[in-house]
Amino acid sequence: MNKMLIFLILVPAFLNINISAQTVDDDDTQFWNETTLDFPFSADNKKIRGLVIGNLRVTDNISNLTDKRLGFGVIYKASKLISITPSYIFRTQTDPVKPIQYEHRIRLDITPKKTFGKFTVENRNRFEHRFKTAKRDDETFYRNQTKVSIPFTKNDKTYFTPFVYNDTYFDLQNPQIHRNDTGGGISRKFSKNLTTEFFYQYRRNFDSRQKIVNIVGINLKFKVD
Repeated sequence: MNKMLIFLILVPAFLNINISAQTVDDDDTQFWNETTLDFPFSADNKKIRGLVIGNLRVTDNISNLTDKRLGFGVIYKASKLISITPSYIFRTQTDPVKPIQYEHRIRLDITPKKTFGKFTVENRNRFEHRFKTAKRDDETFYRNQTKVSIPFTKNDKTYFTPFVYNDTYFDLQNPQIHRNDTGGGISRKFSKNLTTEFFYQYRRNFDSRQKIVNIVGINLKFKVD
């Protein structure tokens, strides 16, 4: 009960949602899904693993599948507390009135992770460069995401894990805060090979016509040992 009470206190602090700020012209509701496959390169090397990433986003008030992404990466366990993940993402975006837009993303994640009693805190530091087509300017971001997880356990068995997070985008080419995402959800491990996340996310864009985005989603994480 105490863990659930703490979680309920943390959610508003992380989300900080101001629904009244939304208007008809500048908000959207979206559905997101990310599916990842985490697999070993070699049975002899436990520190390096491969990663395949697929991502679909349904936008325009959950009416159009406009955003599709596919990529791969390498997970390097630098130490017990730190992982390093370079990755590449290919993105296509469709629009009823514009040509299809393509994008190549190069990312580097450095993520410390530490457990304090029942709390797990991870701080993902992402450096990301976006190569864009259709005469659009490239972009470079530093993203800092802090995530807190609190497992719900009974008789030494974990049934599900609530979590909250905050992700801030810093534009490195035009120094400013570009975007902020706050969210929360529940993670459930169905087997040793599959973990599912159900989440809600509130996005605030500071440098875009579309200011507010409400997002619901399901992430599927497959792991092969």
